[in-house]
Amino acid sequence: MQAYRQELGINVKAAWYTKGMEAARQKVSVAIASGKIPDVIAVNQEQLSALSKTSLFTDLTDIFEQYASPLTKSIISADDLRGLESATFDGKLIAIPGLNSAIDGASFLWIRKDWLDRLGLQVPSTTEELYDVIRAFTLRDPDGNGKQDTVGLALSNSFLNTGLAEAIGLFNAFDAYPKIWVEGEKGKLVYGSVQAEVKPALAFLNKLFEEGLMETDFAAKDSGRAGELVASGKVGVMFGSMWNGMYPMQLTKDNDADSDWRAYPIVSLDEQPANPQVKLNVENYYVVRSGYAHPEALLKLINFWTELNYGDTTQERFDHFLGPLPAPGHHYAVAKVWKVEKNLQAHLKIMEAFQTGNHTILNAEEKGYYDNILKYQAGDNSKAQYEKVFGSTGSYAVMNDYKQRNLFKMDEFYGASTDAMNTRLLTVDQLVEEYYTKAIMGVESLDGFQAFIAKLNKIGLDDATREVNKWKSGKL
Repeated sequence: MQAYRQELGINVKAAWYTKGMEAARQKVSVAIASGKIPDVIAVNQEQLSALSKTSLFTDLTDIFEQYASPLTKSIISADDLRGLESATFDGKLIAIPGLNSAIDGASFLWIRKDWLDRLGLQVPSTTEELYDVIRAFTLRDPDGNGKQDTVGLALSNSFLNTGLAEAIGLFNAFDAYPKIWVEGEKGKLVYGSVQAEVKPALAFLNKLFEEGLMETDFAAKDSGRAGELVASGKVGVMFGSMWNGMYPMQLTKDNDADSDWRAYPIVSLDEQPANPQVKLNVENYYVVRSGYAHPEALLKLINFWTELNYGDTTQERFDHFLGPLPAPGHHYAVAKVWKVEKNLQAHLKIMEAFQTGNHTILNAEEKGYYDNILKYQAGDNSKAQYEKVFGSTGSYAVMNDYKQRNLFKMDEFYGASTDAMNTRLLTVDQLVEEYYTKAIMGVESLDGFQAFIAKLNKIGLDDATREVNKWKSGKL
C-alpha cells in the first residue's frame, strides 16, 4: 500500500475484511445484490455475470485503451484475447481480467522412473502400454521388499478435478474431455462429459478396478489421502498437475532417497499424441464502480504490478517495494495480471542459464528455483521438487513439449457463466461424477450411458448447451 502511495499517489483503503475465501465470496455477492459495491472490486465469473445485468459497473473499454501500458496490454492480450472477451458484455468491457496461466492446468503422467528401471520397463506412450506398467507395478514387487503391497494407479474421489490423483489426463488419452466444451458436429459446442469417447475411458478404469490394479477404496479417498499413499512409496503411477513434483512427490523423496518420480506426456489410445485439456484461467475480474471519479486508477495499479514484475525493474527496486522472495508482499496486490506462460518461461530461462552459465538473465523468483536445483544436484534431496518441476527432467520440460507440438485442447467456451450454467450445470457435474464413480466400480453398467445422458438433458444440460451455442454465435 505504501508503494502505491509513493509511486502513484493512490491511497488504497480496504472496504472490508473477511476471514477465508468463502466469506469473501459471500461478502462480494451480498454487495452486488445490495447495489452498493466499492470503487474497485474483484469478482469471480459468476459474480461478473450478475454484475453485467446491473448498472453498477463502469465501461472500461476506452479506459483500457488509454491507460493500460504497452506491457500490460501485451500480457492481457497474450491469450488470444479470450480474457478480454470473457469480460465483455454487449460490446462493453466491464472488467479487467486478472489472467493466470491456462496451460498450467494441463495434466501429466507421473511415474516412478526407478520402478520402471528396476522392472526393465519402458516409459508408456499408449493406453495399452500404460496398463502393462500399472499391472507390473501392482504384481511384480517394484519396491523390492518381497511383498505384494504396492498399487499401480493412485486415484482420488475428486478425479474429475485437475490437481492430484485425477483421471482427466486418462480421459484425454481416449480423446474424451470431461467438464469442458468442445466442438462437435457442424461446429456446435457440446459438453465433453457426455460424449461417446468417455465410455472406453471408463471401461479402462473399470478393468483396473476389477483386477485390483488401482486403489479399490478410491471413492472414499480425497486428494489429501491419495497424497499420503504417494508419500508412503506404495504407488507408482498418478495423473496430476505440473506442481505434483513439489507435493506429494517430494514427500516420497523425503522417505526414500532412491525414489525418482518424473512427469511424462499423457499417453494416447493410438499413435497420435493425446491432447491435454485446458481452459481459460482468470484469477479475478476487476470491476470499477459506476460513477467513480478515477476509473483509470485500476489500470495504474495493474501497470505498476506488471512493470515491477515483468518490466525492466532492477532487483534493488523490486526488493525495495516487495522485499526479497518469498516476502508475503510479493503475492499481495490490489490488482494483478500474470503472464499466461510465466512458469514455462521460467523453466526455459533456467535451462538457458544452465547451458550458458549466465544466471544474470534470471529474475529473483527464477534465480530461487535455479539455486535450489543446484542444491539438489549437489546432493540435497529436499530440493528435488525444484528439479521435478522446473529442471531438465521436470514437468515444464513436458509442458514445453506440449506447447511446441500444439497439443493443448482449449475449452471452447470462455464467456461468463450463462443462466443455465449457474443454476443447473453444477447438478449435472455432480451427477456425472457419481455415474463415473459407479461405472468404474462396476456398480453402474455402461450400457445405460445414453439413458443417463437423456436424464442430464432433462435436468438442464440441453438448456446450458443451447445458451453456450448462443454465446458462440454472439446472440446471447
